[in-house]
Amino acid sequence: MLVTPFALFLTVATAHLLCVMSPGPDLAMITRQTLAYGRSAGIWTALGIGSGISFHVAWAMFGMGWMIEHFPMLLDVLRYGGALFLIYMGSQAIRAKASVTDSSNDQRAEPGSAAHLYGIGVLTNVLNPKAMLFFMALCSAVITADTPVWLRLSLGLWMVVSTAAWFSMVSITLGHPRVRQRLIKYGYLIDRAMGAILLALGIGMILSGLLH
Repeated sequence: MLVTPFALFLTVATAHLLCVMSPGPDLAMITRQTLAYGRSAGIWTALGIGSGISFHVAWAMFGMGWMIEHFPMLLDVLRYGGALFLIYMGSQAIRAKASVTDSSNDQRAEPGSAAHLYGIGVLTNVLNPKAMLFFMALCSAVITADTPVWLRLSLGLWMVVSTAAWFSMVSITLGHPRVRQRLIKYGYLIDRAMGAILLALGIGMILSGLLH
């Protein structure tokens, strides 16, 4: 059955959006950054996460899948690099001082520069195992050598923009003064919960790689 470009775009765009909206390292990072440092920090991190998608778009749609097929060690490097990054970020969240998100303390910890926050977002997505798996499936099942370049570029642009937009919306919502004020009371626990999630994901990636 012939699949029209519009149908292919709609299918991939919907699958991507559902993947982005599901819980994972990106959402955990946005939640922590926004509650710990405020809306602006969350948005800069969201923009970095959106930009990180372009890395996956490049290798999935423009030939880097061939590199992974012929150099499987590259996938291991990405997997273990992502795992170590998640473990590092998880341990940082667990070790964070209560004052970072404690509403009783008027002095908020410095989040770092916009470039620093943006870089954290980029690394979080580039090393996100969920994103890697999604784009590997996309490359093998949907995008083929016959897929027009303009359609690949359109899908890539959609993924970058929609990812940044979604996580920016999450940050804006969580960063609203009333919402943040309520959640921030539990910031100490949220830090540790998000840290535990990141640690579990990182350790799980390492164990999965060793067992296979």
